[in-house]
Amino acid sequence: MKALEGLFRGFKSPAATTTGGQSLTVCYAKKAGCEFYKISKAGISVALNGKTNKFMGKNVLVLSRELVFYWREKYPPLQQKTQKNLKGIISNDLAEMFPMIAAPAFHYNIFESHANYTLVDIWAWESRDVEALAKEFPLNYLIPEDLLFVSAQMEATIYAEGEKVYAIAHGPNGFIGSRSLAIPLTESGIEVFLRSLGACWQEIKRLNLCGMDLPSCSAIMDIPINAIKDEGYPISLKGLNSFKLAPFSTRSWQSAVDKELLFRIVVYSMAAYTASSWLSMRKLDMSIEDIERETAKASKRITELAELQDKDVTAKLLVALAKKVGDLTPPLDVIEVLSRVISDGSHVTQLNINNRNVDVNLVSADPSGVINKLSTIKEVETVKLMGEPTREGQSYKFRLSLEMRDTISTTNANNASSTAFTAAMSAPPAAITPQAAVGKTSVPAAIMNANPNAVAAPSANINRASSPSALMKTNKLF
Repeated sequence: MKALEGLFRGFKSPAATTTGGQSLTVCYAKKAGCEFYKISKAGISVALNGKTNKFMGKNVLVLSRELVFYWREKYPPLQQKTQKNLKGIISNDLAEMFPMIAAPAFHYNIFESHANYTLVDIWAWESRDVEALAKEFPLNYLIPEDLLFVSAQMEATIYAEGEKVYAIAHGPNGFIGSRSLAIPLTESGIEVFLRSLGACWQEIKRLNLCGMDLPSCSAIMDIPINAIKDEGYPISLKGLNSFKLAPFSTRSWQSAVDKELLFRIVVYSMAAYTASSWLSMRKLDMSIEDIERETAKASKRITELAELQDKDVTAKLLVALAKKVGDLTPPLDVIEVLSRVISDGSHVTQLNINNRNVDVNLVSADPSGVINKLSTIKEVETVKLMGEPTREGQSYKFRLSLEMRDTISTTNANNASSTAFTAAMSAPPAAITPQAAVGKTSVPAAIMNANPNAVAAPSANINRASSPSALMKTNKLF
């Protein structure tokens, strides 16, 4: 296939006739160049140029048979679901069916569906040539010429295009079959074409001869001949005004947009948006000022209510808070308990503390010994093995769930807590304002002395042979 360079050269330009109604602008592309037509209800006229209506018009590109390759392929029977994937299936077969096309684009129709197979008609063309043409002619629809032949009954149309003669069979559903005939046209050549249609030729009711005739006969194979006068435009365009264009819609509408007008619309829209945004921000600033005034009034009322709070209620809240803090298990106490049972060569990989529940991941050569030792320590309420130990060399990796008794580190913590509360409650607590409630100086000494990180002195039973780095080989301490 030759490239479509220079298609806009040499188009016909006789005087155009008047048309009525909404018209189609048609570009009929062939190897010799492009011809432009206006089609409306009033008829078909040859256009003087390819000028199109970019917004309201319909621009149709018709590819002549010279620029399109045709193939009828047999596929397995298609269900309704697989028909949706048919386009993708055909795309994978294009290179094999049309090796002469470098970058093929295509259109397909299902010709017949049977229980054992499906026949699909495929038309392919060079997509790069069409893209180049679309830069000059902003098309909305692209139609291979074969698909324009639709008739109320089964017919065959024979017409000349340049030095070639084409025969196309068509009916109510459109294309049936086609063939190129030899020149000069003979009765035997037409018979060969009709018999190539298989059983369909018996349903052909009429033979249309456009711009040519066979004076020696008025019928071929009992099919009457209808002579059609050449009116100066391709015979395939005759029924285009009533043709269904929707299946042939393209996505090249962007090329039809007036870029200057589009730029103006964008600029005006941005200006309107900027003005609208400025007004909105102005109203928002006024609303924020009103909210700040109302917030200041509410804050003042809250401060007055805080000063009137009952001091006894405040003291009870502080005592309850100190008790809750005292229920937490200090992490250092847990580490001290673990250090008693972990021998050399063993270490903790992860330690999670949630109140008095402790999850610990360990690596040790003697998991049972570690569990037995933990079970005998008074600070530990229960010991549970979570999952199966995993062997790693000469050691085992395992996980334990511990529940600590509330006796751990209680001696020093309780003494400090009670002493602090005695000192703190000797006088009624001062009223707390919202601003002072956040500062550190307003928190009673009981809260400070109930720090969960306060631990007693290390026990004498600690494993002194294990350094802290040997005991804790991880930074995951929660």
